[in-house]
Amino acid sequence: MKLHSILNELKIDITDQFKNEKVNVYEINIYNEFESDIIQVLLENKDGSPIHFDDLIKYNELVSNLLDSKYDSIEEEYMLEVSSAGAEREIKSEDVLKELVGKYFFVQTKIPFENDLNEFSAELKEINNDKYLFTFFIKGRPKKVELKYSDIEFIRFSVKL
Repeated sequence: MKLHSILNELKIDITDQFKNEKVNVYEINIYNEFESDIIQVLLENKDGSPIHFDDLIKYNELVSNLLDSKYDSIEEEYMLEVSSAGAEREIKSEDVLKELVGKYFFVQTKIPFENDLNEFSAELKEINNDKYLFTFFIKGRPKKVELKYSDIEFIRFSVKL
């Protein structure tokens, strides 16, 4: 069987492997680099905290065992990469954002506010009635903005300096 032809099935099976773990599958990719196919599994802790190296080793074994048992007939040679999705990864769904009160984000909005401002770095303080309250500073002054998820064009974790 060809690696690219089983991508959707592979994504389902790998995601199922992590249902009872403390991580979510952020993204699964198959790409070619230096004439080698690579199966890349990017993970994120459900609470938004960094993934420890020892946990990545465990999760690599989990995926490797799945590939060896169910996908042993893959024709191409490939490498497996299981890693963290990164410190400044995009938040891809409202369900994920709802679990991250108290975290720091970079936000771009669909509609400008506060003197045509449509992007800022802020802490998600609380969620009330499907509205997200972010707090941040402009020129040293504290500001608050309340947004619906549908008002957000793009949101990712941000490293607070």
